[in-house]
Amino acid sequence: MTVGNLHGKVALVTGANSGIGEAAAKILAARGAGVLLAARRIDQLDRVCAEIAELGGKAVSVATDVTVDSDLENAVATAVDQFGGLDIAFNNAGSLGTMGRVAEQNPSTWTADVNTVLTSTFLSMRHEIMAMQRRGGGVIINNASQLGVVGFGAGISAYVAGKHGVIGLTKAAALEYATQNIRINAVAFASVDTPMYRSSVGADENTAAMFRSLHPLGRIATAEEAASSVAYLATEEAGFFTGSVLVMDGGWTAQ
Repeated sequence: MTVGNLHGKVALVTGANSGIGEAAAKILAARGAGVLLAARRIDQLDRVCAEIAELGGKAVSVATDVTVDSDLENAVATAVDQFGGLDIAFNNAGSLGTMGRVAEQNPSTWTADVNTVLTSTFLSMRHEIMAMQRRGGGVIINNASQLGVVGFGAGISAYVAGKHGVIGLTKAAALEYATQNIRINAVAFASVDTPMYRSSVGADENTAAMFRSLHPLGRIATAEEAASSVAYLATEEAGFFTGSVLVMDGGWTAQ
């Protein structure tokens, strides 16, 4: 098999309308997979679909709120209906949520933020696993964030807690389904040049320089670099990875 070849595979990517999700959808399609793009913003999804088609790839979009179970059930069903099954899933959708220290958090806001990061991953995996069981196996990659590995006292405690939970969920599910040929891993990204990163950093160059300095490589990752790690875990070359967390952080956690 050619390295990185995903011809005949079917992939689902949440949060595929921009950033890492968009880059992952494009690289999976470029390597031959049919890709189901899921996100709330259907106009942006349609743009990504059109760009994939222009490059000769196959993609279908479906409006999806990852906190709504029926939306995720529909996204998986659409992938199966359009492409014949499901082999790969990248659970990427999420947001930083509401800023504020722990004692300042409103309980309802906390719950909503954790749902967006962690419960959405559970809901996605639930439907993806059932489809992969019918397929005879598959690969799930969860976006865990480097902040799921370390703490970060910057007023995003719900996000940090949720990403730690994603890593725990990844490990538990990987053990539960290892004998069914379903591999489940996570990628822990540090700062990646995406619209979410740019909106959080803002236009202040001093803030941007501070974030760059947190990474020993002296820069942040590109979305394409992040997507390449997802594509690798989706291939047969990564066939002995399961229950693993691939830390892609420019050296941050090595310090």
